[in-house]
Amino acid sequence: MDTAAADRPSATYDRIGFGHSDIRRPDPQLHALIGQALGDARTVVNVGAGTGSYEPEGVDVTAVDPSQVMLDQHPGTKRVKAGAQALPFADGSFDAAMAIMTVHHWPDLHRGLGELRRVADRQVVFTWDPTHRPELWLLEEYLPEIRELDHARFTPVT
Repeated sequence: MDTAAADRPSATYDRIGFGHSDIRRPDPQLHALIGQALGDARTVVNVGAGTGSYEPEGVDVTAVDPSQVMLDQHPGTKRVKAGAQALPFADGSFDAAMAIMTVHHWPDLHRGLGELRRVADRQVVFTWDPTHRPELWLLEEYLPEIRELDHARFTPVT
């Protein structure tokens, strides 16, 4: 793998992310669970932040995303354009790192998770694995093309 290319942030959401904050609303139960998992963290880096849907209130959050389109929709004041595999922060810079529904987009899962561990003592990751079995029946019976597309572009967690 070309490591220089792997370090470059992906621009996928620069093409498809317009209006994301208008159509993607956070699930209240998931939001509460993420807040509990973050515990008493006062500084949080949100890697793959998108529009900040699941960020806790009253916490100093730094949003990281490879897409300028997504960062432009993020309500926070600390926004950094970067990919998960090369976070531009010193070791231990944050109390916690969060990555919500983003790791399947990372070109190097293990390197990105290593970066979360490097910059924070606590990590909160919520994701899905495109190779998980059993698959949603809808994919098998009605939308096999989407399954093939997901398997081709998303990184498996294993």
